[in-house]
Amino acid sequence: MVSASADPAQSPAVRRMLRWIALLGVWLASRALLVAVGVRELPFYPKGPLAFDDLEVYARWLPDLTSGVLPTDDMWQYPPATSFFFLLGQFGPDPATTLMIAIVGVDLVLTIVLAVHRLSAGWFWVLFGLMIGPVLVSRFDVVPTLFAVLAVLSAMRPVVTGMWAAVGAGLKVWPVLVLPVVARRGALSAAAAFVATSVALLAVTAVFFDELTGFLGGQGNRGLQVESVAALPFLIANAVNGQVELAYRYGSMEVASAGAGLAAAVVSVLALAGFVWVIVSWVRGRFEQVPSADVAFTIVLFSVVVSRVFSPQYSIWLLALGTLCLVERDSRLRVPVWLVAIAALITQVLYPSGYGWLLAGDPVMVALQSVRISLVVIAAVWSWYRVVIAPASQIASQTVGAPGSDPSHRVIDSPAGTTDAAGPGHTRTAPGRSRKT
Repeated sequence: MVSASADPAQSPAVRRMLRWIALLGVWLASRALLVAVGVRELPFYPKGPLAFDDLEVYARWLPDLTSGVLPTDDMWQYPPATSFFFLLGQFGPDPATTLMIAIVGVDLVLTIVLAVHRLSAGWFWVLFGLMIGPVLVSRFDVVPTLFAVLAVLSAMRPVVTGMWAAVGAGLKVWPVLVLPVVARRGALSAAAAFVATSVALLAVTAVFFDELTGFLGGQGNRGLQVESVAALPFLIANAVNGQVELAYRYGSMEVASAGAGLAAAVVSVLALAGFVWVIVSWVRGRFEQVPSADVAFTIVLFSVVVSRVFSPQYSIWLLALGTLCLVERDSRLRVPVWLVAIAALITQVLYPSGYGWLLAGDPVMVALQSVRISLVVIAAVWSWYRVVIAPASQIASQTVGAPGSDPSHRVIDSPAGTTDAAGPGHTRTAPGRSRKT
């Protein structure tokens, strides 16, 4: 006989509410810590306020933006729609503080989006925020990251994915890279939604601002940033003989020695070749056997490895997408995600605290940078093999065993579009993906 006085705290609804309260409480404490180390230099986190320098840059752009003019200095490298977010700085007594609060607010929304998908994803993101450090709450990057995550979570709805990806790309370009999470049969819908949303966003921006393409010059003229993968040999050489020249350009330190241009050209060629490979793989349906989160993480990670820039805030992009991989039952990339997370933690030692020593060729800091780059490259190679290369061999083996080629083998596909208990936002399969893994 069931007692009528059952403890209400044991009800599923109450337990779920308590889990949410715990998550949001820990999120608040973790983000308060990140803000604290950026606002004031603390004994356990030297030079933390340097991580907040970009907030002052954002605030410096406000006079131009409020008058309808996009900034013309070489640090402006954002698509024009980004201006609408930066304009939020005018609604508080201190623009830098107001923008920081807005960034923290977006991070809260991202945490909730992840936790709604899977509560464990919210917990992973809280942890990853601490591993990323104060740049999480002082860089604009969490805003486009939110839209990239929404695009991946909407992979079974191509139109929605295209819309979210377009908004994200309208803020910082890279979210366009998540579009291959859409299966081939939804490609036209996703592309149409992406183009329509992009055009609408551009049209709205054109009403308020002129010179909408100015940011392209800042992006195209960037050199080899010292934190990038391709710059590592130069840093090692600098630690050995101190003869490598560095220069401050486009808001970051770049390698200015002979050979830097060639290295930048090489990674650009690798990037082009890799993206062609991605397109061919998508056209051949190889990604339709892979969880959408894995596809997005792999492509974005590859783009970072072959980029001329690898700023600390890029960890925000990678680990937000990596969070989706960790909670995906069929993910093949849990190890690469943790490798990137460890690299993000190492980055906190290098920036801001050890950045001056890194530039000066300090052997310890260069060694840490070598470990950071090695972890990210290993994660990229691992991910590329598991997501881009391995599915091709699986398709080949399934073709050999297809009905008609050998009567003793039969491949049985699940119904197209079938989902599991996780619901339509689950990243296990995208529209029309069969489960052949």
